[in-house]
Amino acid sequence: MTKNLLHTIMIKEVETPEQINAKELVKVIEQGYLVGRDPEHKQKKTFGPSTIAYGHGECPRYWYLAFEGAVFEDNSDAYAVANMTNGTLSHGRIEAAFKNSGISINSEFKLFHDDPPIFGYVDNFIQWKGDEIVVEVKTTNNEVFEYRKRTNKPKMGHVVQLLIYMKVLKKSKGILVYENKNNHELLIIPVEVNDHYRAWIDMAFQWMRDVRKAWEDKTLPTKNYRSNSKICKTCPIKKACGEAGVGVIKIASLEELSEVM
Repeated sequence: MTKNLLHTIMIKEVETPEQINAKELVKVIEQGYLVGRDPEHKQKKTFGPSTIAYGHGECPRYWYLAFEGAVFEDNSDAYAVANMTNGTLSHGRIEAAFKNSGISINSEFKLFHDDPPIFGYVDNFIQWKGDEIVVEVKTTNNEVFEYRKRTNKPKMGHVVQLLIYMKVLKKSKGILVYENKNNHELLIIPVEVNDHYRAWIDMAFQWMRDVRKAWEDKTLPTKNYRSNSKICKTCPIKKACGEAGVGVIKIASLEELSEVM
Protein backbone atom coordinates (compact mmCIF):
# COMPACT_ATOMS: atom_id res chain seq x y z
CA MET A 1 0.00 0.00 0.00
CA THR A 2 2.86 2.34 0.81
CA LYS A 3 4.44 1.48 -2.52
CA ASN A 4 1.23 2.38 -4.42
CA LEU A 5 0.94 5.71 -2.56
CA LEU A 6 4.54 6.59 -3.38
CA HIS A 7 3.93 5.73 -7.00
CA THR A 8 0.85 7.98 -7.08
CA ILE A 9 2.77 10.92 -5.63
CA MET A 10 5.64 10.48 -8.08
CA ILE A 11 3.49 10.43 -11.21
CA LYS A 12 1.11 13.24 -10.13
CA GLU A 13 1.77 16.59 -11.77
CA VAL A 14 3.26 19.12 -9.42
CA GLU A 15 0.90 22.10 -9.01
CA THR A 16 2.72 25.43 -9.04
CA PRO A 17 1.17 28.65 -7.71
CA GLU A 18 -0.02 31.17 -10.28
CA GLN A 19 2.77 33.58 -11.23
CA ILE A 20 2.28 37.00 -9.61
CA ASN A 21 1.87 39.72 -12.20
CA ALA A 22 3.93 42.46 -10.57
CA LYS A 23 2.86 45.23 -12.96
CA GLU A 24 -0.80 44.42 -12.45
CA LEU A 25 -0.34 44.46 -8.68
CA VAL A 26 1.41 47.85 -8.81
CA LYS A 27 -1.51 49.29 -10.78
CA VAL A 28 -3.97 48.05 -8.15
CA ILE A 29 -1.92 49.65 -5.38
CA GLU A 30 -1.68 52.91 -7.35
CA GLN A 31 -5.46 53.02 -7.56
CA GLY A 32 -5.49 53.02 -3.77
CA TYR A 33 -3.82 56.43 -3.81
CA LEU A 34 -6.66 57.82 -5.93
CA VAL A 35 -9.58 56.67 -3.79
CA GLY A 36 -11.71 59.61 -2.69
CA ARG A 37 -10.41 61.94 -5.41
CA ASP A 38 -13.39 61.70 -7.75
CA PRO A 39 -14.82 64.81 -9.46
CA GLU A 40 -16.70 66.93 -6.94
CA HIS A 41 -18.84 70.06 -7.09
CA LYS A 42 -17.30 72.85 -5.02
CA GLN A 43 -17.89 76.55 -4.54
CA LYS A 44 -14.94 78.66 -3.46
CA LYS A 45 -15.59 81.47 -1.00
CA THR A 46 -12.09 82.93 -0.91
CA PHE A 47 -8.84 83.19 -2.82
CA GLY A 48 -6.21 80.66 -1.78
CA PRO A 49 -2.57 81.83 -1.50
CA SER A 50 -1.22 78.45 -2.59
CA THR A 51 -3.45 78.47 -5.69
CA ILE A 52 -2.76 82.10 -6.63
CA ALA A 53 0.92 81.21 -6.90
CA TYR A 54 0.56 78.59 -9.66
CA GLY A 55 -0.93 77.94 -13.10
CA HIS A 56 -4.69 78.38 -13.22
CA GLY A 57 -4.49 80.58 -10.10
CA GLU A 58 -3.45 83.49 -12.32
CA CYS A 59 -6.59 83.13 -14.47
CA PRO A 60 -9.51 85.48 -13.64
CA ARG A 61 -11.98 83.19 -15.38
CA TYR A 62 -10.97 80.29 -13.13
CA TRP A 63 -11.73 82.29 -9.99
CA TYR A 64 -15.05 83.57 -11.35
CA LEU A 65 -16.23 80.01 -12.04
CA ALA A 66 -14.80 78.75 -8.75
CA PHE A 67 -16.81 81.42 -6.88
CA GLU A 68 -19.86 80.51 -8.95
CA GLY A 69 -19.44 76.81 -8.18
CA ALA A 70 -18.24 74.09 -10.53
CA VAL A 71 -17.26 70.44 -10.72
CA PHE A 72 -13.57 70.14 -9.86
CA GLU A 73 -11.63 67.28 -11.39
CA ASP A 74 -8.37 66.16 -9.81
CA ASN A 75 -5.70 65.80 -12.52
CA SER A 76 -3.12 64.28 -10.17
CA ASP A 77 -1.83 60.79 -10.90
CA ALA A 78 -1.07 58.23 -8.18
CA TYR A 79 2.50 59.35 -7.67
CA ALA A 80 1.58 63.03 -7.50
CA VAL A 81 -0.89 62.15 -4.75
CA ALA A 82 1.77 60.10 -2.96
CA ASN A 83 4.17 63.03 -3.25
CA MET A 84 1.62 65.44 -1.75
CA THR A 85 0.88 63.03 1.09
CA ASN A 86 4.58 62.68 1.80
CA GLY A 87 4.90 66.48 1.82
CA THR A 88 2.08 66.76 4.36
CA LEU A 89 3.73 64.21 6.63
CA SER A 90 7.08 66.00 6.32
CA HIS A 91 5.42 69.31 7.22
CA GLY A 92 4.13 67.77 10.44
CA ARG A 93 7.59 66.54 11.37
CA ILE A 94 9.23 69.90 10.62
CA GLU A 95 6.52 71.81 12.50
CA ALA A 96 7.18 69.60 15.52
CA ALA A 97 10.88 70.46 15.28
CA PHE A 98 10.04 74.19 15.22
CA LYS A 99 7.86 73.79 18.29
CA ASN A 100 10.41 71.70 20.17
CA SER A 101 13.15 74.22 19.38
CA GLY A 102 11.28 76.84 21.40
CA ILE A 103 11.15 79.51 18.67
CA SER A 104 7.62 78.86 17.39
CA ILE A 105 4.92 81.35 18.34
CA ASN A 106 2.18 79.59 16.40
CA SER A 107 2.01 76.86 13.76
CA GLU A 108 -0.45 75.67 11.11
CA PHE A 109 -2.86 78.46 11.95
CA LYS A 110 -5.69 79.80 9.83
CA LEU A 111 -5.29 83.13 8.05
CA PHE A 112 -8.27 85.27 7.03
CA HIS A 113 -8.58 88.50 5.06
CA ASP A 114 -11.78 90.27 4.02
CA ASP A 115 -10.86 92.58 1.13
CA PRO A 116 -10.05 90.74 -1.02
CA PRO A 117 -11.38 87.56 0.60
CA ILE A 118 -8.42 85.28 1.35
CA PHE A 119 -8.11 82.12 3.40
CA GLY A 120 -5.06 79.95 3.96
CA TYR A 121 -2.92 78.12 6.48
CA VAL A 122 0.38 79.59 7.63
CA ASP A 123 3.00 76.92 8.30
CA ASN A 124 4.69 78.72 11.18
CA PHE A 125 5.24 82.03 12.88
CA ILE A 126 8.47 82.31 14.87
CA GLN A 127 10.37 84.62 17.19
CA TRP A 128 14.00 84.97 16.11
CA LYS A 129 16.48 87.50 17.51
CA GLY A 130 13.84 90.11 18.25
CA ASP A 131 11.91 89.67 14.98
CA GLU A 132 8.58 87.96 14.33
CA ILE A 133 9.03 85.97 11.12
CA VAL A 134 6.48 84.25 8.87
CA VAL A 135 7.50 80.74 7.78
CA GLU A 136 6.55 78.72 4.70
CA VAL A 137 7.86 75.14 4.45
CA LYS A 138 8.45 73.28 1.20
CA THR A 139 9.85 69.82 0.49
CA THR A 140 11.69 69.06 -2.73
CA ASN A 141 13.86 66.46 -4.44
CA ASN A 142 17.63 66.45 -4.21
CA GLU A 143 18.28 68.00 -7.63
CA VAL A 144 16.03 71.01 -7.01
CA PHE A 145 17.25 71.35 -3.44
CA GLU A 146 20.89 71.49 -4.53
CA TYR A 147 20.01 74.13 -7.13
CA ARG A 148 18.30 76.29 -4.50
CA LYS A 149 21.23 75.76 -2.16
CA ARG A 150 23.80 76.66 -4.82
CA THR A 151 21.99 79.76 -6.11
CA ASN A 152 20.11 80.78 -2.94
CA LYS A 153 17.11 81.38 -5.22
CA PRO A 154 13.61 80.35 -4.14
CA LYS A 155 10.80 79.43 -6.49
CA MET A 156 8.89 82.64 -7.18
CA GLY A 157 5.54 80.94 -6.64
CA HIS A 158 6.67 80.13 -3.10
CA VAL A 159 7.65 83.77 -2.60
CA VAL A 160 4.16 84.83 -3.77
CA GLN A 161 2.50 82.59 -1.21
CA LEU A 162 4.74 83.88 1.57
CA LEU A 163 4.27 87.54 0.58
CA ILE A 164 0.48 87.17 0.78
CA TYR A 165 0.79 85.84 4.32
CA MET A 166 3.24 88.60 5.24
CA LYS A 167 0.95 91.35 3.92
CA VAL A 168 -2.11 90.05 5.75
CA LEU A 169 -0.11 89.59 8.98
CA LYS A 170 1.60 92.98 8.49
CA LYS A 171 5.09 91.49 8.83
CA SER A 172 8.11 92.56 6.79
CA LYS A 173 10.22 89.43 7.25
CA GLY A 174 9.65 85.84 6.23
CA ILE A 175 11.61 82.70 5.45
CA LEU A 176 11.19 79.83 3.03
CA VAL A 177 12.34 76.56 4.57
CA TYR A 178 13.24 73.90 1.99
CA GLU A 179 13.76 70.28 2.98
CA ASN A 180 15.69 67.80 0.86
CA LYS A 181 13.48 64.71 0.64
CA ASN A 182 16.53 62.48 0.18
CA ASN A 183 18.33 63.27 3.44
CA HIS A 184 16.08 65.80 5.30
CA GLU A 185 18.68 68.57 5.04
CA LEU A 186 17.18 72.03 5.56
CA LEU A 187 17.82 75.23 3.63
CA ILE A 188 16.51 78.63 4.73
CA ILE A 189 16.06 81.48 2.25
CA PRO A 190 15.04 84.81 3.84
CA VAL A 191 12.40 86.96 2.14
CA GLU A 192 12.13 90.59 3.18
CA VAL A 193 9.64 93.14 1.85
CA ASN A 194 11.19 95.72 -0.48
CA ASP A 195 9.78 98.19 -3.02
CA HIS A 196 9.69 95.54 -5.75
CA TYR A 197 7.77 93.03 -3.65
CA ARG A 198 5.51 95.72 -2.18
CA ALA A 199 4.49 96.98 -5.63
CA TRP A 200 3.73 93.47 -6.84
CA ILE A 201 1.71 92.39 -3.81
CA ASP A 202 -0.34 95.61 -3.88
CA MET A 203 -1.07 94.96 -7.57
CA ALA A 204 -2.00 91.34 -6.82
CA PHE A 205 -4.45 92.35 -4.08
CA GLN A 206 -6.10 94.86 -6.43
CA TRP A 207 -6.30 92.17 -9.12
CA MET A 208 -8.10 89.88 -6.68
CA ARG A 209 -10.53 92.69 -5.83
CA ASP A 210 -11.25 93.26 -9.54
CA VAL A 211 -11.82 89.56 -10.15
CA ARG A 212 -14.09 89.26 -7.14
CA LYS A 213 -16.12 92.29 -8.26
CA ALA A 214 -16.55 90.74 -11.71
CA TRP A 215 -18.14 87.74 -10.03
CA GLU A 216 -20.32 89.90 -7.78
CA ASP A 217 -21.49 91.82 -10.89
CA LYS A 218 -22.01 88.54 -12.79
CA THR A 219 -19.72 89.65 -15.61
CA LEU A 220 -17.88 86.53 -16.76
CA PRO A 221 -14.28 87.20 -17.87
CA THR A 222 -13.27 86.19 -21.38
CA LYS A 223 -10.68 83.47 -21.95
CA ASN A 224 -7.04 84.52 -21.79
CA TYR A 225 -5.60 81.21 -23.04
CA ARG A 226 -6.08 78.67 -25.78
CA SER A 227 -7.72 75.45 -24.61
CA ASN A 228 -4.54 73.49 -25.36
CA SER A 229 -2.34 75.77 -23.24
CA LYS A 230 -0.49 74.29 -20.28
CA ILE A 231 -2.59 76.32 -17.86
CA CYS A 232 -5.88 75.10 -19.33
CA LYS A 233 -4.75 71.47 -19.59
CA THR A 234 -4.07 71.26 -15.87
CA CYS A 235 -7.03 73.38 -14.73
CA PRO A 236 -9.42 71.40 -12.48
CA ILE A 237 -12.51 73.13 -13.93
CA LYS A 238 -11.57 73.22 -17.62
CA LYS A 239 -14.80 71.41 -18.53
CA ALA A 240 -16.93 74.00 -16.72
CA CYS A 241 -14.93 76.77 -18.40
CA GLY A 242 -15.58 75.30 -21.83
CA GLU A 243 -19.31 75.21 -21.14
CA ALA A 244 -19.56 78.67 -19.54
CA GLY A 245 -19.74 80.79 -22.67
CA VAL A 246 -17.51 83.42 -24.24
CA GLY A 247 -17.54 85.97 -21.43
CA VAL A 248 -18.32 89.68 -21.34
CA ILE A 249 -15.37 91.40 -19.66
CA LYS A 250 -11.64 91.36 -20.29
CA ILE A 251 -9.42 91.00 -17.22
CA ALA A 252 -5.73 90.37 -17.72
CA SER A 253 -4.14 87.37 -16.06
CA LEU A 254 -2.24 88.03 -12.86
CA GLU A 255 1.30 89.11 -13.67
CA GLU A 256 4.02 86.77 -12.51
CA LEU A 257 6.32 87.94 -9.76
CA SER A 258 9.83 88.47 -11.15
CA GLU A 259 13.07 88.14 -9.26
CA VAL A 260 14.60 91.22 -7.70
CA MET A 261 17.35 92.38 -10.06
